[in-house]
Formats: sequence, C-alpha cells, structure tokens
Amino acid sequence: MGCNHHSCLNIVPLFQNLEPHQLAAVSAISHEHSYKGGELIYRPGEPHGSLIVVHTGAVKLYRLDSEGNEQVIRILSAGEFAGELALLGGEETQDFAEALSESTLCIIDGEELGELMLQHPTIGLKFTQELSRRLRQSDTNLHQVVRGRVEQRLAWYLLDLYRKGGELSIELPITKGNVASLLAMSQETLSRAFKSLEGDELISLGKGRKVTILDSEGLEELILT
Repeated sequence: MGCNHHSCLNIVPLFQNLEPHQLAAVSAISHEHSYKGGELIYRPGEPHGSLIVVHTGAVKLYRLDSEGNEQVIRILSAGEFAGELALLGGEETQDFAEALSESTLCIIDGEELGELMLQHPTIGLKFTQELSRRLRQSDTNLHQVVRGRVEQRLAWYLLDLYRKGGELSIELPITKGNVASLLAMSQETLSRAFKSLEGDELISLGKGRKVTILDSEGLEELILT
C-alpha cells in the first residue's frame, strides 16, 4: 500500500516544501514496510535500487572489515534516508542496513523516482541540495572521528544529539557498543571517555543510556582545543 505522505514523507527534509501534488506523486510510488529489531533490510551485493526513509524507529548502516568486525557508518532516525547512491549509480550496495528496534520504513522505487525528477525538476533540485548538505556533514563527521581525541569525538556526538533533540537530558538512541563503533573506538575507551567528561563536570551519567549535559559550552570548547 502507498505511504501516508503526511506522516512519513513530509518529515523528510528531502521532500519538505514540495507542492502537494508533487508530494502525492512521490507517495504513489512508495510503500511502507515494518522491520523487527535486528532484522536486516539489505546487505552488500544486493541490487537495492530504492530509497529507504525511516518513519519510526532507527536503522544502522555498517560494514565489516577484513577481520569481520562491524564498523558503524551512520545511524538513521525518523526523517532520515539511505540508498541514494545505489539509486543514482545503479550499483550494488556496499553496506548492511539493520533495524535497531521495531521500525517502519517508507521504501521508494528508485527508477520511478528518477522519472519523477525529470517530470518535476523541483524534486531533483531538493535531492541535490540534500545530498550536498549530507556531504558537508559527512566531511565534518570524518574530521572529528579521524583527527579528534576520544573525548572530543564523544563531546561532538553528544552535542549533535543535543542539537537534534533540544534537550540537555539525553537518552542515547543506540547501545554504547554501537556508539563506540560509530566513533571508531573500543567500548573500553568509550567508557573512559564518558568518565573523563563526567570527571570534568561536563556531563552526568545516569542509568543505562541516560546522559545529562551539564556544560554545553565546555563541550564546545573541548572540541575546539
């Protein structure tokens, strides 16, 4: 069945500000699919020519290194999407996509989306703008992971969650193991980084995944030092 574009596609920056008839056209080539936590959405080598949009839940994109260790690339939350490179290039996927919890996705057929972009240039322009924004963000993320000290990487991640949610009290959306993989460090190193930030009174650790930012300006200064 088609996606309810008001509740699904309308939360995606890619499709915001489109005319109602354009949004309806995208909705018409979309369908909704639910996944259980831990269920694979796609794997490397599959000819996955669709755009996936997270409606509810969260999705983990990752690769396996030569030793079979998981390296998290990105975590998708509601309103975020993946699959655009396979869609545009027609190549097989290089990543795994796995639902982290019970999740609902809107899946948009890539070939039909390409035809829509030709019919409605506004959609293609929004697509290009959003990919450019993501590329800039990826460059920033890579810089932080490659060059930052472990405390800087963690500070950057926590501030990013704060900016997205607007609350100083944060519940990590993924396990600490996944956070460690995303920030290119071991779980033990991540634990020490958390304790270091807490010892400097920049954050307060709660039970489970709960973290409270005590000094956001201090975290910003840490990133810049």
